[in-house]
Amino acid sequence: MKSLFQYRELIRNLVVKDLKIKYRDSTIGFLWSLANPLLLIIVYTFVFNHILKGGIPNFSYFLLIGILPWNFFAQSVMMSTGSILENGGLIRKVAMPMAVFPVATVLFNLAQFALALLVFVPMSLLFFHVPMAWVTLWFFPLLILHTLFTVGLSFMISTATVFYRDVRHFVEIALMLLFWLTPIIYDIGSVPESLRSVIYLNPQSFFILSYQDIVFRQAVPEYSRVAILIVLAAASFLVGYRVHLRYKTRFAEVV
Repeated sequence: MKSLFQYRELIRNLVVKDLKIKYRDSTIGFLWSLANPLLLIIVYTFVFNHILKGGIPNFSYFLLIGILPWNFFAQSVMMSTGSILENGGLIRKVAMPMAVFPVATVLFNLAQFALALLVFVPMSLLFFHVPMAWVTLWFFPLLILHTLFTVGLSFMISTATVFYRDVRHFVEIALMLLFWLTPIIYDIGSVPESLRSVIYLNPQSFFILSYQDIVFRQAVPEYSRVAILIVLAAASFLVGYRVHLRYKTRFAEVV
């Protein structure tokens, strides 16, 4: 971890490089990162407020609170499958901690998430008429825990993909299944008691429910759930990093 900190400038440069590549040759550049969530908010607001009215009040707002962090998680995990493989040439030539690649991938998507929030926060006032309360400050420690969990999972997935290329296809299918097992487009209260245990088997459910508590319900998450989030984040990060350390000496041979 000390070596990761020493290479923080490299991680920053990798994130900036990915951001530049994404918007290379585009006319408005980084503004696309603001345009995409803005369009998403407008479309969801129109569709779910005027056409597909759900049983949840202000349903489009509720949906966006789950969709935005889910996109951060899903895109980070999906991109991490190639984070080491796609840098094989650099790994064979330069001595560096290879953990920088999955970390940079997650931070790149975290930057995208932050840009989306720059649009979402003012739109929540203009479109949804929801004022920000002091409890919203809980969003930041929650985001840190979510990021640590995602980094840990990215360590494991990026490592596994080096040796088994089919992991990428498995992750794509698994994310599709996990989306429907996460209470994003439905309220957990509408799920029958007999099926809630299945929802709670998905770690992302605890994160999304906490985002909903803080931003939608403007309430502090239950302390038992906060404890679960801390355990999930710590376990994912520590196990993922240990898996990465165990197999990293073989990366240069395989990639």
